[in-house]
Amino acid sequence: MFPAARLGDPTGHGTPLTPGPPGCSPDVLIGGLPAWRVGDVHVCPLVTVLVPHVGGAVVMGSRTVLINGRPAVRAGDQLVESGPPNPIAAGCPTVLIGG
Repeated sequence: MFPAARLGDPTGHGTPLTPGPPGCSPDVLIGGLPAWRVGDVHVCPLVTVLVPHVGGAVVMGSRTVLINGRPAVRAGDQLVESGPPNPIAAGCPTVLIGG
């Protein structure tokens, strides 16, 4: 079981989950913040000379928990972006998602 990921939770690069289109869940709140789902795009604000971080999306989340018909994302799930791996570093400590 892992903490549920939400808008603003930190990533491994030290930046908060920031939505681009499509954004996070419009109607499911976890700890008062919109839930993050597979396919929601993170717009990474980091810019480096060697590898620009343009953001990306989580492509694999929970196999058993759906939010708006899409797999829920948890702390530890990986954002796929053009730079180095970027895991979601933390989530809501009071909402745990398995599978």
